[in-house]
Amino acid sequence: MKKISFVIIMAFMVISCSQKPEFIRVDNVAITGLQDSLVLLQMDYIVYNPNDVKSQLKQSSMDIFYRDSLVGEGILEKQISLPVNDTVNVPVLCKITLEKLHQYYPEFLVSESAIFTVKGDSKVSFFLNSFTIKMDDEIRLNTKEIIFREIKKNISKTDNFKIQSIGAKKLPSFASTEMNLQILAKNNLPIDYRIEQMDLEIFMDNNEKAVAQWTLTNPLFQKAMGTVAIPVDVNLDNIEILKNAKLSWLTKRKANFSIFGNVEIKIKGYNFNVPIQDTINIAI
Repeated sequence: MKKISFVIIMAFMVISCSQKPEFIRVDNVAITGLQDSLVLLQMDYIVYNPNDVKSQLKQSSMDIFYRDSLVGEGILEKQISLPVNDTVNVPVLCKITLEKLHQYYPEFLVSESAIFTVKGDSKVSFFLNSFTIKMDDEIRLNTKEIIFREIKKNISKTDNFKIQSIGAKKLPSFASTEMNLQILAKNNLPIDYRIEQMDLEIFMDNNEKAVAQWTLTNPLFQKAMGTVAIPVDVNLDNIEILKNAKLSWLTKRKANFSIFGNVEIKIKGYNFNVPIQDTINIAI
């Protein structure tokens, strides 16, 4: 009975004299990849255990902010043992949602280092005692390459430039037909940009030779998350069309009208080349 009482007293003394473990800093921060629309981060959560007994870091949750916006989170998925009177680096996987960074894309593209804030709580326990550790630290990330790749992936989609309408401006002559097209250009990015150059070739069905060509004469400003209709006036080569006419055009009374080309877009000093490819049926 005396031994049990002694053990209880000693345990009580240890608990009563225990100190709260200390959050030191976040270190070894690295971007490890891009998964769907998430930027994956690996970082070390460094904590010091000032006690003479081992402790358990039971759980930890972190919120990641850019300016005042909550953009990501990190979670400690398993318990970590904290050695006696020692400091330990706890690896934590964090995820930042790209969609929540959209409004900041312009500044990320021109900056080598962006400052994020990490805040959170950690639960530490030993024996019957437990503590909550508050954390608040800053980390620096070079997001330029990630954002650059994300922009390139977005604007490289061929459906960003589609034929909206097509019609004849004048009755066909023997040599050519004047046609008017509307190309609908969509900017799905939260960044204004400029269309520097646009070159198009127009084909009838799968013919090898283009029946018309067109080039943008002046740069075109494109607002963030906006659309603009680009007028395209071309002269179709009737001779080339007749040389490659198909019987199906007469039986179906329609033909495939296709455009292929390339667009050069400039964003914050960076040039991006975007392919154009679209097909529409026209009545004959």
